[in-house]
Amino acid sequence: MIKKLYFFILFVLFTTTAWAQNATLKGHITDKQTGEVLPGAVIHFDDYKNAVSANEKGEYTLANITPGEYKVKVKFIGYSEFEQKIKIGAGQIMMLDIKLESKTNDLKTVTVFGKLDKESEAAGRTSEKNADNITNVVTAKVMERSPDINAANVLSRVSGVTIQRNTGGDEAYAIIRGLEPRYNNTLINGVKVTSPDEKSRYVSLDIVPSDMLQRIEVSKSLLPEMEGDAIGGTVNLIFKDAPDTMLLKVTAQVGYSQIFFDRKFYTFSKQDIQQQSPSGRNGSNYVAQPGDFSRSNLDFEPKTALPSTVLGLTYGKRFLDGKLGIMLSDNFQNQYYGSNSQFNPVVPNPQNDFKPGITDVSNLTYSNQQLNNGLSFHVDYKIDDHNQILVNNVLLYSYLAQARLSIDTSIVGGNGGRVGPGTGSVVNDDRSLTQKEFLENLKVEGKHILSKHFLFDWAGVFSTSTKKVPDEADISIDHKINADFTSTPYYFDGISHTWQHNNDKDESGLANLTYRARVKDIPVEIKVGGLYRHKDRYNAQDQYNLKPDTDASGKKQQFTGIYNAQWTVYNAKGTAGYDVNDYTAFEDITAGYAEFKVSFPKLDIFGGVREEHTSQGFDYVTFIPTLENDVRKSYTDMLPSLQLNYKLTDKSQLRASFFESISRPNYYELVPYTIQGVSGINEMGNPALKHATADNFDLRYELYPKDDEQIFVSAFYKKLYNPIELALTGFGSGDITYTPENVAPQATIEGIELVYTKYFGHFGVSANYAYIYSNVKSLKVVPDSVGPNNTTVTKLQSRPLQGQTNNSLNASLMYRDKRHGIYVQLAYQYLGKTLSQVYANYGYDYYTQPQSFLALSGEKALDRHFTIFGKFNNLLNTPTTIKINDITVGQNIYKANYNIGLRYTH
Repeated sequence: MIKKLYFFILFVLFTTTAWAQNATLKGHITDKQTGEVLPGAVIHFDDYKNAVSANEKGEYTLANITPGEYKVKVKFIGYSEFEQKIKIGAGQIMMLDIKLESKTNDLKTVTVFGKLDKESEAAGRTSEKNADNITNVVTAKVMERSPDINAANVLSRVSGVTIQRNTGGDEAYAIIRGLEPRYNNTLINGVKVTSPDEKSRYVSLDIVPSDMLQRIEVSKSLLPEMEGDAIGGTVNLIFKDAPDTMLLKVTAQVGYSQIFFDRKFYTFSKQDIQQQSPSGRNGSNYVAQPGDFSRSNLDFEPKTALPSTVLGLTYGKRFLDGKLGIMLSDNFQNQYYGSNSQFNPVVPNPQNDFKPGITDVSNLTYSNQQLNNGLSFHVDYKIDDHNQILVNNVLLYSYLAQARLSIDTSIVGGNGGRVGPGTGSVVNDDRSLTQKEFLENLKVEGKHILSKHFLFDWAGVFSTSTKKVPDEADISIDHKINADFTSTPYYFDGISHTWQHNNDKDESGLANLTYRARVKDIPVEIKVGGLYRHKDRYNAQDQYNLKPDTDASGKKQQFTGIYNAQWTVYNAKGTAGYDVNDYTAFEDITAGYAEFKVSFPKLDIFGGVREEHTSQGFDYVTFIPTLENDVRKSYTDMLPSLQLNYKLTDKSQLRASFFESISRPNYYELVPYTIQGVSGINEMGNPALKHATADNFDLRYELYPKDDEQIFVSAFYKKLYNPIELALTGFGSGDITYTPENVAPQATIEGIELVYTKYFGHFGVSANYAYIYSNVKSLKVVPDSVGPNNTTVTKLQSRPLQGQTNNSLNASLMYRDKRHGIYVQLAYQYLGKTLSQVYANYGYDYYTQPQSFLALSGEKALDRHFTIFGKFNNLLNTPTTIKINDITVGQNIYKANYNIGLRYTH
């Protein structure tokens, strides 16, 4: 025992002495001309084993160095490689401040492939400052410390960006500068992605875990090299790539929604859900029988909701002396959330000058379980100093199980036996939904320095999205409250079962050739390139309606439970043979561009033109003689762009921009379908729909007082031609229909944005504000003052564009103590009135009422590797309320959400 203790003491003394003899090299890395720090610059010795990156202040530390002579090397994108020999002694702490020289126009070295730090807050400010266009950047470190766990919620804190959500809260799309999702596009690693939505071309951002992202870039002006279908802006989701030093990060968190402290979570069995419809299982001529349909997925049970959980893993490292880099990131989210909602449909009342009046009061309860799993894999290989190959593969999977319980009370006098408040017909309409979404985006790209002046890069992209909805089941039962408030028995009204499946596939190829040189010592860049994309999409739907059997006397069947209900299959072969939702669509995009950049000492000028040719069309899977089939469209757009960036000082600049852009119709909008709706309002497609175009003007002043601080003042103006909205038609016939239309020859939208980030010691303030005004004139209904009673005419009304919020404000108070590893953020958000939907009558539209939200996040480092954190959202329990003038037509209550977690970083 004494021997073992003796050897242990000798070992400790030996290792302690050896450690004490090792040396340390530290210092700052800055720009030689401007003095700006360069976060992310990589410093290493010849063997690359001691490589580290400079932090957000440009500081680096190489510790535990064996005494001796070394050659220090520093690499940073856009700068000449730095080399210096040093000799460091035992126990020495050597200070070496390194100044890098910009080498923007020299392609002789591999610096074009260098790694820029993209995750720190300071790196975001650097990216915004150095960007060729007007951009907002949210980096990984900011997302990590925010109260948010998905891309949608992160984006809601960007200036000029709001989020459009559905009633159940399971879909979220970006509205940029007051323009609804159709006017924006979403990229993954710089390339457009497919959509799992059966009707639109955009992606629900709530399925993208923010933990997997390196940064989010919101481009508000376009360069010719960028795809032109973005009038509002472009959201680029950049996933993590290989670091220069080994990274391992593991995250675990658990959470709970306040709504399930206050009520139960409603669930249903998924065991008996049929993945295919009866005709899908047995052939198109199969005659469905009552026993072909499951019952357990319409048996709703109240239970205690389980906690939500989030697990994340990120691992990255470089191999082969830095030539090969890999990054693997996985994030799994199992969330339980819900809403309590009210929906009050309205229709024009001819007896009251056609003003809207409520016909029903519906109370809805949503219970959602959503599994989101994201996996990204990155590989880059530097063949030599002139050639590099990169592969990025992103897979996103989302599973949703949703129970919706609805109680609908008719309040129209005399309807269903109503004789006063609390009497009349009451309909229970309950629905079970399971939905699986899958998105994959594979990008293979190469970068090649051809000579001193030429750079060639290319990419091949395969993207596919799928959504499957197996057996969406909806049951309706009703009873009546008599005048004496007694109730009749519950009666069985019917069941519908719907199977829906769609697939969206893109194959894209793009290439760019860049020429860089100096003309009379003025840096000049000329760039040309092109893109080709082929898209295939199909949608399949099959619906069955089950009608209740009558009793022996022919009376309506009483409902005593789903397992006792008896029915007949009304359409025994389903709708697959004639369903208007069964269609195929295609789209081919061919694009080419030429652009230039001239960099004077104070002024950068970017300009050029992009040409995009679009060919698109659709076919019904089964020929429907009464509808238009085989629709084809093609058009070509020339999209010029000019950007000016004037450097006022080293820390401030003024940007001005003009560009033209387009917005293509959603695929399903070109299909001439007709769907019978509730309350006499139908939905119809429009094969004659034209694409929208826009002229865009931007001006932004930027000031960067410090590396992680900013002050932006922006103004923009957009003029849209052939704007697309859901319009109301059929006023004269009384058969009112929502249809996508080019609602006016033109529309305008303008606004200002303010951004402010400042730190005062440990405290900081981050805020942004946007005011947006838009105007479009569309036809509305007014009573005919000279015609017969109860008749109407149409009249033009000026109003905002759909989706536009007049005021939005984000303000955060932050506390950070880097020494003790503490960070706290209290985030407030205000959203003003938003035009959510257009109504038929003059002077009446659906508006979401102003909202205020409060969120809190915080983290505390326990040691070098472990950090505990918390994220708490909607602390004010803010509902979403929709009104037509003073009439409340809808309200959604979500309540607060709480999460705590632990993060390990190495």
